[in-house]
Amino acid sequence: MKTLKKFGLLAGALALVLTTFSSCEKEDPAVIVEDGFYVTGDATGSTSLSVTYRMASGINEVTKEKRAGMYEKYVALEANKDFTLLLKEGSVETKYSATLTEFNTEGEGDQPTITLLRGTLVSGDAATAMKVTTSGLYHIVLDLNEAGDLANPLIIVAPVEWGVRGVNGDWGWKKMKASEFNRTSMVWDTTFTTTSASEFKFAYGGGWKIQLDDAGLVKANTNLGLDMVQGGDNLNMPKGTEIKLTLTWTLAGGELSKSYAMAVTGNIIIEDPATFIVGFSGNAFGSNTNPPAEWSDPSGPTLATYSATQSTITNTATKAGTYVYNITNLKVDATKEFKIRYNGAWIGVGGTTTIVGETFGGTDNYIVNTAATYTNVKFEATWTGSKASAIKVTFTK
Repeated sequence: MKTLKKFGLLAGALALVLTTFSSCEKEDPAVIVEDGFYVTGDATGSTSLSVTYRMASGINEVTKEKRAGMYEKYVALEANKDFTLLLKEGSVETKYSATLTEFNTEGEGDQPTITLLRGTLVSGDAATAMKVTTSGLYHIVLDLNEAGDLANPLIIVAPVEWGVRGVNGDWGWKKMKASEFNRTSMVWDTTFTTTSASEFKFAYGGGWKIQLDDAGLVKANTNLGLDMVQGGDNLNMPKGTEIKLTLTWTLAGGELSKSYAMAVTGNIIIEDPATFIVGFSGNAFGSNTNPPAEWSDPSGPTLATYSATQSTITNTATKAGTYVYNITNLKVDATKEFKIRYNGAWIGVGGTTTIVGETFGGTDNYIVNTAATYTNVKFEATWTGSKASAIKVTFTK
């Protein structure tokens, strides 16, 4: 898991020097203010151009790629004070804004259930200041409509209340507790009495994305995943008790991930895959000696044995690595069904498991096409420290 970053006093002082300055003042030769879009104004606490307020290239949630002319920024805005967006192109600075009106996304199409502000983009002398009525963290999305697939170029300003989705298999939304409003850093946290090894993401407003066009082909992520990247892969949740999740936003320029850090604390239980129950459950194993009851946990001929000599542990602290388990002389019956079992999980067709050496039917349970006897069935599981990210099952006759 990615943990909260620690900065020394010297690094903090240097960052302060490098990120707070006025564009009207004589610039420090060591400071390079790159071209791009910035957020500026009294609402931010910075009325001049500052590298910490530089917007990131936007990612279209639909294509999972950066979109030309789309920009994003998480920024703290104080209520009833002015802010605008500013484009720096060499020595030329151009203001951008919009007449913002309220729009309720109502959670449709996996959008957050929030009331956001949006408006058609204007620039230059026509760009009057924008305002919000409540102090807080906001997600600003700017789209210049370079592809011409929006009704108009636009600005969206969405209020951000972070929560989590996916912990203990619950993909609903649990709101996190927020710290007091602060222009440079805020923290959200929540605690779970118990957690199972699972996956999760941070998301605000109970949604995954905000739709920018009528056709639904352009959307902005409203979630953070692996490495704090918007729309990134799921994060790993360890098994434990009194597990506290903390998400910290810190004002920073550039990619959105630079503004976020997370921590997982509490009584974390490190599971040992060498002790996991691995094998099969189903009604396909009646021909074996002492077959287990149908659809019971693996036992006897359907229970795999851990092989320490074939396994490779890459992290002794988290037990991450590749684990191998074997079953010998397994019989399967034609037209019967089964599921793969790994540490309590029931794994069927269409999951992340790869089958080698045999072909089975089915759309949920695996269905045996032809009765067979396998001299060995080998399970190879990649364990991340909190979940099996991949499982390969090789059948050898």
